[in-house]
Amino acid sequence: MPQHLVSRLSRGLRAAALLLVLVATRIVPAAAEEPMDTALQAMVKVRAFVSGEARSARTLGTLREGSGVVIDADGLIVTIGYVILEAMGVEITDHRGRAMRAEIVGYDAETGFGLLRATEPLGVKPAPMGQARRLADGERVTIAAAGGEGAAQPALMVQRREFAGYWEYMLDEAVFVSPPHPNWAGAGLFTKEGRLVAIGSLLVGEVAPGVPVPGNMMIPIDLLRPILGDLLALGRTAGPGRPWLGINGREVGIGIAVTRVQPESPAERAGLAVGDVIVGVGGEAVRSLAELYRKVWAKGDPGVAVTLDLRDGAAARSVTVTTADRRRYMRAGQTY
Repeated sequence: MPQHLVSRLSRGLRAAALLLVLVATRIVPAAAEEPMDTALQAMVKVRAFVSGEARSARTLGTLREGSGVVIDADGLIVTIGYVILEAMGVEITDHRGRAMRAEIVGYDAETGFGLLRATEPLGVKPAPMGQARRLADGERVTIAAAGGEGAAQPALMVQRREFAGYWEYMLDEAVFVSPPHPNWAGAGLFTKEGRLVAIGSLLVGEVAPGVPVPGNMMIPIDLLRPILGDLLALGRTAGPGRPWLGINGREVGIGIAVTRVQPESPAERAGLAVGDVIVGVGGEAVRSLAELYRKVWAKGDPGVAVTLDLRDGAAARSVTVTTADRRRYMRAGQTY
């Protein structure tokens, strides 16, 4: 049998096997355990109010909702950053149904985490943090959103792998689980011991390469520990951050097609337009988002000039983009 047919059959068998296991997971949920009771009580609903003048209002809206997880005794909450990005105000609702104001503590564009702090005592045990790197493929886990036991569902840990997002975002080892939670934004991923190991970020159509089964991409909580001190002290990570172009991109085989150019961004100032295809950085070919990001980020700190090699049909040209710090581009609501 030709090799490409063998490979296709292998992917199909993996997909079928995963589907069977996921069906079983849905039908036979894991029994509730005391550690999960603590985890569920640590979940809060997050509502963020964003000005229509915010940079992110057009794509993310002005009223955003998600979940968050209480991680210390003083009401510190970790959530997904895009829910609170540029917010003017944030409200949380605890497991008892009490609504209160929360303050934005910090946001990190590189990992995607956001931090809040409740303005009133929550009276709950914080969720203990585990380590996503210790998750085994096929391990049973629980995805929990705000709303108690009815908002928690069993899932399977599928794998950890690289993830490159279209908005100049990349994780070396994101966590992929299935079946997906309908309210994944800021949801907590917990082990059977009730330990928080990841925070929900996205719905994905393929939970593994070549396996067309939907799932959630989640950010490992391991990435929060090294930056937690900076976020608490500064509201952001110390240091200059990564150079930012200001584009959305899509892989098209020969390179990266530009699908959006952020207004007033470095890319717009350099003359990039929707439809341009980036085929190289400084003469070095790129065919994937990950290759593009790594080559741009390797050039230096924000403010460094980066030459992008473009192709528009048969025509080729190059533009030089003076990169920026994405954090300075966003119009912060609350100070952090």
